[in-house]
Amino acid sequence: MSQALYEITVNALLDRDRPLTRADWDAAVARVGGHRVPQLLAELTDAGLVGADLLPDAVAAAWASADRPLDRLPAARWRELFDDAGLAAPAVTDGPSSP
Repeated sequence: MSQALYEITVNALLDRDRPLTRADWDAAVARVGGHRVPQLLAELTDAGLVGADLLPDAVAAAWASADRPLDRLPAARWRELFDDAGLAAPAVTDGPSSP
């Protein structure tokens, strides 16, 4: 997916200004592709569009779908997302992930 298509997807979700349903989240994930899901999650949580009921699944999916999660979001941001979701965070460090 191109950056432009990613931005169109995110902007369309942000313009709705209402929390995402699970179907909304699944459709967005399918559209942006695995390695962009962490960025999508970060942007949508920052905008308050991922509710508490969806957050645990969204965080787990974002972590699992990224080819290199720590290259997609900083470790501190992952810890924050996992904490907010009430999930145990994987062992993460502030450096890039290893190959």
